[in-house]
Amino acid sequence: MVKVPLNASTFGEEEIQAAIDVLRSSFVTMGAKCLEFEAAFAKHMGVRNAVFVNSGSSANLLAFFALANPEFNLNGLRRLQPGDEIIVPAVTWSTTIWPIVQAGGVPVLVDSNPETLQMDLAAVEKALSPKTRAVCAVHVLGNAVESEPLREVCRKNGLAFIEDTCEALGTRRNGKFVGTFGEIGTYSFFFSHHITTIEGGMIVTDNDDLAELLRCLRAHGWTRHLKNRKEVEAKYPDIDPRFLFVNSGFNVRPTEINAVFGLHQLKKLEGFNRRRVEVAQTWNEAFAPLIRAGHFAPMRSTPGTDSTWFGYPIVCRDRKTRDGLQSHLETNGIETRPIICGNLARQPAFKMIPHRVQGSLAGADKIMDCGVFWGSHPLMSDNEISHVVDSVRTHFK
Repeated sequence: MVKVPLNASTFGEEEIQAAIDVLRSSFVTMGAKCLEFEAAFAKHMGVRNAVFVNSGSSANLLAFFALANPEFNLNGLRRLQPGDEIIVPAVTWSTTIWPIVQAGGVPVLVDSNPETLQMDLAAVEKALSPKTRAVCAVHVLGNAVESEPLREVCRKNGLAFIEDTCEALGTRRNGKFVGTFGEIGTYSFFFSHHITTIEGGMIVTDNDDLAELLRCLRAHGWTRHLKNRKEVEAKYPDIDPRFLFVNSGFNVRPTEINAVFGLHQLKKLEGFNRRRVEVAQTWNEAFAPLIRAGHFAPMRSTPGTDSTWFGYPIVCRDRKTRDGLQSHLETNGIETRPIICGNLARQPAFKMIPHRVQGSLAGADKIMDCGVFWGSHPLMSDNEISHVVDSVRTHFK
């Protein structure tokens, strides 16, 4: 039987040799290579600052804790206070939500479009309240939210615009990378994502002061990795600058091994994404009769978006159809997953946290009950691609 995993290892001898070189150097914790990767990533994305961390989840953690920090001061935007609200889509990953709660905020869940899988812009506007402090767009599975109008909603209402781009690295809207429209963008480099640093994540921002706050929060709240380190340390001449703490903080630092992986992987990103698109287009064409018959619909790219297809997500006409297809695919060696967490408001953990729901979340329910995805990674063989086609066609015969 042909096996079709969700993803395959995209690193090769270059990354392995670079990691060995780091180990032989004996300098393995965050250092020069991490700074080099940050600079390369910022240049590639066209932003002023990139802050490397140990996961995409940690990137979200720092983003929301920066909003709540006493040192937060960004373009007149108000700091997140306990009980303030942040609007998020109901269809997202858990670590988009948990940092909001941990930072004292209240997530407000809005509906998602079952055709594009992205948050509903009209629902966002209905969810606004005097307590709203930010909107967090989540670019789901390589597609993108309507970033430009959403950014304008935030601007008009004095809200921070955060983009969780952990599933959409390299996706563009009208030629501009998603994750670079708002005040903060976050990315993930987990094994199965668009590029991998084994574990890793990045935060980008064009605001230099915010970037310094994020660097401080990343490592204990000390000054060691600040770009304006000498200026800050001069204010406290009676404290040893090697252990000078000017804020609260975490320890979510990456390693030099993560960084050298990232430097090589970043060069391959565009090629990886072209292949992801080719695979998805092949399946879209092969499944056209089934799509026209209404058995299922693949994710539709938001207008103006060049999607990068983090997997191949579909929404079936009903739950029975989804369950039958998913069982058939797994039986035939094709690994599948739900469309991330589905409607998060239905997850048991939400019984324990304060939150608000805007509207019925009918679209999110449709995605949860009828959606499924399988792998669409850059190393897929023609044999694997054909096996998926044959398996899906056979099921619906």
